[in-house]
Amino acid sequence: MNALGASPLWPRTLFVFVYDEHGGYYDHVPPPPALAPDPIPPMVQSGQSTYDGFARYGFRVPAVVVSPYAKRNYVSHVLYDHTSIMAMVERKWNLPALTYRDANANDLTDFLDLKALTTRQPTFRSLPPLAPPGDTPAALTCSVTGPGTIPPPGSITG
Repeated sequence: MNALGASPLWPRTLFVFVYDEHGGYYDHVPPPPALAPDPIPPMVQSGQSTYDGFARYGFRVPAVVVSPYAKRNYVSHVLYDHTSIMAMVERKWNLPALTYRDANANDLTDFLDLKALTTRQPTFRSLPPLAPPGDTPAALTCSVTGPGTIPPPGSITG
């Protein structure tokens, strides 16, 4: 991120970080119905369920938008999916949609200060200082306190 912020391309950057290793069980919001991308049903093995096919979103995943024109301290409450990134690219460069879903997806403009973009007055002329990494040796050390009993080393065998 620091290299991106120091790049001469920073003034024209829109970086989208999507973390898609959700596990799914933390979320208190059930996945809503979605527009199927096309009329082709999913291919599954005999006896397996298709659930809702492709007509339901999965669990929510975190995303971060970094740009000189990003809104400050902003959390969007617009419904997005992974095709929202495609929708942004397609609309920016007037490209045709690949599926029904990205044709109808919300793009990422809600994250951007459009007035600042129109006047070419960036919200962030330079990348703000980033928090230091949290992966220090102390932070990565296993905790030996808390709920439950931690078995002594070597007591569990495969």
